[in-house]
Amino acid sequence: MIKDTDIFKIRDAVDIYLIGEDILQIYFMNTRKQLQFKANKLTLLLIECIDGKKSILDIKEKLEERIDKEIDLEAIKQVFSHIFQKGIIVENKSSLHEPYISDEAKERYDRQINFFGDFLPGATRKYEAQQKTQESRILIFGCGSVGGWIATELAMCGVENFMLYDGDNVEESDISRHIFFEDKLIGDPKVDALEKYLLKINPHIKIEKYHQFLMPDTDITDLISRADFVVNTADEPYIGHTSLKISRECIKHKKAHYIAGGFDAHLASTGELIIPGLTPCVDCYADYFNEALKGWKPKPHPVKERYQEIGGLSSMSLFSASFGVIEIIKYIAGLTNFKTYSKSRGEFLFDTLDINYLDVKRDINCKTCGEIVYEEA
Repeated sequence: MIKDTDIFKIRDAVDIYLIGEDILQIYFMNTRKQLQFKANKLTLLLIECIDGKKSILDIKEKLEERIDKEIDLEAIKQVFSHIFQKGIIVENKSSLHEPYISDEAKERYDRQINFFGDFLPGATRKYEAQQKTQESRILIFGCGSVGGWIATELAMCGVENFMLYDGDNVEESDISRHIFFEDKLIGDPKVDALEKYLLKINPHIKIEKYHQFLMPDTDITDLISRADFVVNTADEPYIGHTSLKISRECIKHKKAHYIAGGFDAHLASTGELIIPGLTPCVDCYADYFNEALKGWKPKPHPVKERYQEIGGLSSMSLFSASFGVIEIIKYIAGLTNFKTYSKSRGEFLFDTLDINYLDVKRDINCKTCGEIVYEEA
């Protein structure tokens, strides 16, 4: 209920244009949404007065001075109610963030919080989204080019709790693909090198490290159960095997997880977000590929001795990581209605910059996820 003393401001990412003499064009820069409606002269003057400082009563008095005529307060409040419901204006109360995040965090993540506000109604939910981001414990299997980039970008978004799992050490070839590795770190465990870099971003970050390889008989039950969200980029012994192991454990604990791309033949893949009970799980994907490739047999490669590593650019790993972080943040911050989420894995094509998405559907008869019921995060 709008009160006389309420103070509003135009939403930060909203542009308002006047077309002709009475058409208001509203453009939401972050969501790309556009609104257009006819407005009389008094409404135009009212919007000009919204500055984040004046209350509704102040604006009423200002308008009456300008037109030298008394104005019905209820009519003004109706205009405010309409443009508030449309998301054009938001309440401007400096104390709104106090119950959710610190002033230091509000200043550091100011642009991100404003961005969240374009997807979440109300004055406080954007702060709640930032709080969720900061408090989430993210478990990352694999701290290479994609996993390390994901950790770095999540830290920049405000995530302050990480569990890093990788048995590998920094090699010279890693330097060209990992912004957080440098010559003096060659030979160091990747989890140690990544920890140092994350703490440079934010010294408040808490990190658990596991310098070991993920093997078929490795018990990861405790790790999965303590994480709020899980990411897999571990490609040893093989990304398909590690993903099956991790995804099945995550489904058992009803934990959302992300199988990140950027590996082997799927270099610059978007990866896939897996939400138990809503999206296909890794077994659903495996069944999809088994059906799609039924009867196909690869021909022997004509070159017997060839380099076994798949080539690529650091920017392609960064593409996969950045795409993944957008999906992860959307999920943990609650920016999207995931009941209508339909994206499956896509393959980024280097020459055309297109993304080819696979048409993978969740199998309700899947032996892993078929009986799982979706639960709100």
